[in-house]
Amino acid sequence: MTRSPTAIMASTFRLTLGLAVALLVVDALFRLLTSNLDAIPGQLSALLWDIAYVGIAAVALSILSPLLTAAWQALQPTAQSLWAAPLPIRRGFSRIPWPWVVFLIGAAYFIIPLAATVDFSLKIRRGTYSLDAYTSVFSDPRFQATFTYSLLVGLATIVVGILIVVPAAYIVRLRLPGLRPFIEFVTLLPLIIPAIVLVFGYIRLFNTSSVLPLTGSAIGTNLLLILAYVALALPYMYRAVDTGLRTIDVGTLTEAATILGANQFTILARVIFPNIIVAVLSGAFLSLAIVIGEFTIASLLNRPAFGPYMQNIGANRAYEPAALSIISFVFTWLAMGMIQLLARFAPKTSARTD
Repeated sequence: MTRSPTAIMASTFRLTLGLAVALLVVDALFRLLTSNLDAIPGQLSALLWDIAYVGIAAVALSILSPLLTAAWQALQPTAQSLWAAPLPIRRGFSRIPWPWVVFLIGAAYFIIPLAATVDFSLKIRRGTYSLDAYTSVFSDPRFQATFTYSLLVGLATIVVGILIVVPAAYIVRLRLPGLRPFIEFVTLLPLIIPAIVLVFGYIRLFNTSSVLPLTGSAIGTNLLLILAYVALALPYMYRAVDTGLRTIDVGTLTEAATILGANQFTILARVIFPNIIVAVLSGAFLSLAIVIGEFTIASLLNRPAFGPYMQNIGANRAYEPAALSIISFVFTWLAMGMIQLLARFAPKTSARTD
């Protein structure tokens, strides 16, 4: 069924306008949070100009979309005929294993720089290979302190993220399915908004002169860092938990547990959570891999994390940064390997009906 140009214009205009409004809201919040009171009128004037530009762009896209759709529909039979036409095949050319060629090129693109980094990290002694760079890194007290700190912050981030995401995803899937598009949009915001914007907003809202002065103490700053990392890992944790909930029949399990006399907390802790433990652990490993190497938020909050330590070593040493890169790479791939291993124990059939 072909859509009329009017319908295409209306849908394109609504989609463009919705995305533009969301971006304008984020832009307005950022302007208000990062400006002084005297500069607010100027920021509002710039925001009005942005709204005008967005309106013009939405109208232009809504006008061009039916023209582009009509052009595509006119060219589609020609494209299909060209695609279906047999191509002349050369015997020698067809014998080349092109899938393996593409695979080897892609593998070389990743393996060669990694091998060069490993080779460089082993040449701290001239003319011979040694593990002195790795020994220097592991024996550095700052490495031990920063890595331990980031590991503890990562574990706290995982716990807080689970306590927030699992009940929210369960309630949305069971009782509020209409809110699911909105929740998915909200969970994508940390991927859209840069980390430096988030941390400046946190500093502005929670500085020592605010109602909740978290940056006034080390414990408060650590708590702010954990909450910032929870927001940063929210897209990965939410999608992992939501995927796990799709593989089970949440409604039937909840109804059966309710008939047996279980309350809401018992249902969530002893019925739902054990069935999605693999998905939760996948999101947890992704969150930990993100937290371990994060630099921007930890640096601007002045926390002794592993990311700022790696940047400091990279600015002052030669061979140790290469060793640190290999160590962080191995840690990340171990996390990815654990996700793949846990995926083997995930349910293979989906109980979805939507």
